[in-house]
Amino acid sequence: GWGTGGFKAIPGSGWAMAELVAKGEPGSLARDFSMFRFREGRFIDESVAAGVAH
Repeated sequence: GWGTGGFKAIPGSGWAMAELVAKGEPGSLARDFSMFRFREGRFIDESVAAGVAH
């Protein structure tokens, strides 16, 4: 899931998906979140994404 803040991100992900469908490639909002980031070791620090300690 998207944790406690995920619901607030839905409009942004919709915008990114619409841009991907319309242009056939990720826009600037989604470009850094490619699946290739795992292979390339470009992880995103999500430790502060949730309002609870894990």
